Amino acid sequence: MHSTQLKLFFTVLLLIISFNLFSQKERVRAIYRTSEDFVKGNLSFDNNCNNKHLRIRLNDFFSKKYITVKRGDSSLRLLKNDIFGYRNCNNEIFRFKGKIELFLLNAGEQILIYKHIVSKPPMGRTNVTNYYFSLGVNFPVQTLTIKNLKNAFPANLIFNNFIDANFKYNTDLAAFDEIKKIYRINLLLNESLRQNNSRERIDKQ
Repeated sequence: MHSTQLKLFFTVLLLIISFNLFSQKERVRAIYRTSEDFVKGNLSFDNNCNNKHLRIRLNDFFSKKYITVKRGDSSLRLLKNDIFGYRNCNNEIFRFKGKIELFLLNAGEQILIYKHIVSKPPMGRTNVTNYYFSLGVNFPVQTLTIKNLKNAFPANLIFNNFIDANFKYNTDLAAFDEIKKIYRINLLLNESLRQNNSRERIDKQ
């Protein structure tokens, strides 16, 4: 097979695989325009997963920077940078970071953890999962690394020490405590806050 034909073959194969991955995505139910909407549970363009005349397209197949809301014969484009995120028909929450969508793993905890799976199918390479975090919904999303997490709590020395003692690699930071049913970094954060409060009470006596 000539090199040109080989390139064409792999291009077509990539398009087919990418289209299959795109088509397997759960349908978008509605969007959260702002972080406040997310906290209050206010959904915009809610199709309730059964309204065929109202659809939300993420346009991530071609990495577009906007979503498209189609209602009947009319359509509306909204920039992903101007939207907090969306809920799909599996009740999963995704937050936008630029043109990508991050799956929110732990709504309700103080340090929010997100994951983004990067597909690398053409050459048989396995998918790569990248983790991110934010200090609640009103703070920007950062890559989940030991350095970034410690920098987010510069005054909490106890928490920084907990991080050093419990995590060796960045990927360890996404560990979930099956007994406590909470992500470990939030478990350690809560313990550090408890110890800090105890010290403050002692100092005031």
